[in-house]
Amino acid sequence: MKNIIQVGVRDISQDEWQYIQENPEKVIPYFDQDIKERQFSGQTFRIIVQEIVRKLPEKVHISFDIDGLDPKLCPNTGTPVPGGFELDRVFYLFHEVLKSGRKIIGFDLVEVGVGDTEWNANVGARALFKLCNILITSNS
Repeated sequence: MKNIIQVGVRDISQDEWQYIQENPEKVIPYFDQDIKERQFSGQTFRIIVQEIVRKLPEKVHISFDIDGLDPKLCPNTGTPVPGGFELDRVFYLFHEVLKSGRKIIGFDLVEVGVGDTEWNANVGARALFKLCNILITSNS
């Protein structure tokens, strides 16, 4: 493993923050608030995504924590926190990773809550479907 690029971080423990501070070459966080502030200052999401993709190794494993999405999309997930991405932004990031020529070697999708509605399962299924297609396309 070369490094971990975290995108859209909104909630972090003191231990996680300390690890990031002690290992800047291993863990590169892109905090949700920082991304938004860059956009408020005029940077496009496309420019930010290009920067993220440039930092990725040639072989990429995607770990998609569904509670990185806006809580309206997954209200029954483990840790709903204000902010977060819309699915189209996450899919755009995945597409740009694929377009860069990097090889997607695997993925995981975590914290998909089912709760008392079908909504969370539907959002999770859409994310899973997109990840499967990206993996297949990357390895074709």
